[in-house]
Amino acid sequence: GTAKFGRLIKTFDSGGRQNFSGSSWDVGVRWSPLTYSVVDLISNKQTSESTGIGDTIVNTNYGATWSHAWNSRLRTQVVGNYGISEFPGLTGNSRKDNPTSFGLKVAYDMRRWLRLGAEVTHSERVSNDSNFDYKKNLLLFTVGATL
Repeated sequence: GTAKFGRLIKTFDSGGRQNFSGSSWDVGVRWSPLTYSVVDLISNKQTSESTGIGDTIVNTNYGATWSHAWNSRLRTQVVGNYGISEFPGLTGNSRKDNPTSFGLKVAYDMRRWLRLGAEVTHSERVSNDSNFDYKKNLLLFTVGATL
């Protein structure tokens, strides 16, 4: 695994914006109980640019992925993520979002040069401001070919 810890510092030239400082991390652990099965756990905290609300966004994320090769041609991956997004510097209201997602991916190697895949993902954001709540379902089909 890996672990990185530090401090986030974000300063603005404009006096109308609120500076931010706080803890930061990026942690990842990989567990491989079998040669053909892997579990990855991750967590991180970082800032992102404001989308017009507040001065910055502080994102804390937790995720897990299980990848499994059922045989030499068929692989699956189960993915789950949970997050907390906070908006420091937001005047009048302290917005907090909780984005979550989970999904399943399947890949099948038809030939050495041809891979077919499918993915289904459900994403949702719950906010203390209901104007920003949403749900999304995504279904993708992929074809990969090499020469």
